[in-house]
Amino acid sequence: MAFSIRTKLTFWYVTLLTVSLFAFAGAFSYSLAKIFVYRTDNQISSVANMMAHTVIKPSGQLFLPRDFDLILGRFFGVRTAGNYIQVLDPHGDVVAKSSNLESFTLPITKDTYLSALGGATSYEVVRKVGRYPVRVVTMPIFHHDKGLVAIVQVGSSLEGMDEIFHSLAYIFVILMVASVVIASAVGWFLARKALKPVSEITNTARRIGAENLNERINIAVPQDEIGKLASTINEMIMRLEKSFRQIQQFTADASHELKTPLTILKGEMEIALRSKDDVEFMKETLRSSLEEIDRMNYIVKNLLDLAKMDMESGALPKEIVKLDKVLADRFEQLRRLALDSGIRMAILRSKPLIVCGDPVRLSQLLFNLMDNALKYTPKGGEVELTLDDEDGKAVFRVRDSGVGISKEDLPYIFDRFYRVDKVRSSKVGGAGLGLSICKEIAESHGGTLDVQSTLGSGSTFTARLPLADTSANI
Repeated sequence: MAFSIRTKLTFWYVTLLTVSLFAFAGAFSYSLAKIFVYRTDNQISSVANMMAHTVIKPSGQLFLPRDFDLILGRFFGVRTAGNYIQVLDPHGDVVAKSSNLESFTLPITKDTYLSALGGATSYEVVRKVGRYPVRVVTMPIFHHDKGLVAIVQVGSSLEGMDEIFHSLAYIFVILMVASVVIASAVGWFLARKALKPVSEITNTARRIGAENLNERINIAVPQDEIGKLASTINEMIMRLEKSFRQIQQFTADASHELKTPLTILKGEMEIALRSKDDVEFMKETLRSSLEEIDRMNYIVKNLLDLAKMDMESGALPKEIVKLDKVLADRFEQLRRLALDSGIRMAILRSKPLIVCGDPVRLSQLLFNLMDNALKYTPKGGEVELTLDDEDGKAVFRVRDSGVGISKEDLPYIFDRFYRVDKVRSSKVGGAGLGLSICKEIAESHGGTLDVQSTLGSGSTFTARLPLADTSANI
């Protein structure tokens, strides 16, 4: 059976209180009993010592008249009232006892008797004398010539202690039952009050769905545990809201991007079917269809790359990568395209740097940034590349003299399928995925990617990646 947190908290609170009360009662009773027994032992020891000096004559003979306890108290000042006194001979036989013992005899065990023969004084509790237990001290009396002359036993009833402890037990039981009942009610109330924000969080969380992810949980005390829980849930909802928006935007943009080439293909194929005799038109149609197929292939490839990177998050291969060599290879790959486009592309500085990561993804990062600069730089422009180290990071910059980006568009250029100028982007074949892929690659390698741009004056993209340990084997 599952119990609510409120019930569990109340149960543990009451259990802890009950255990604490039992521990306190036990410790108090034990301490009180030790004090009572200590005082009783002092009292009966004092009487036993006085008896030892009073009932023995200098010759070593016992002086024990009838009703000796009354005589000792009246004539010698030995306080025997309230005490049981018994005198044994060296053989353990009773030779005299106080008048209040009447028909009772203080028992002496074998161990106690042997201890007395050895000269040791013993304390014990006996239960065969009257209604209540009796605390008894057994003390041997020795004479310097005759040795063991007698054994004196003095006992004191523990009636008072017994009654006190019975009263204490009664009081403790009543107080503990009352405390447990009150603690249960108070604990239930406090647990309910403390967990009330949790119920509100639960109700709010239940109301939040895909259609109202903009709703948030109200936080009364942000710094306590409940407040931190609510803040964490709000952050999670915010991430979910962002993910839902990205998915919706991604779905809409992807369907739109794929729909356009498919519509073009369909239209061109229908026209081609009606123009069977025009060979040149058929060839032009096929060339256009191939361009649209290449565009769809580019979009699908980028989508697969993004999906693969999402799945590989945190699980990229860690290999030693010479970033300057990757830059040189990608530069040679794009140099011909730059020449054909009438763009001057040059490496201003390429410092030998080593990073750790996936060589394929890192190569894709540099290639996409360089290719993006060439696409948006008009004829006669320039693209400058630098690779340097700053603050323990490899810094790759791509500066172009292209069309630039407006301030309104800058915050969104790394979003998937976002394009600054839809018409211009369609002319250069962009789908709004290249920079998103670059951003994903940089962040998956523990780096960053940012941009500085002025509309009409070009852009500078900067990728920063952590440098690898220079002591690693290359």
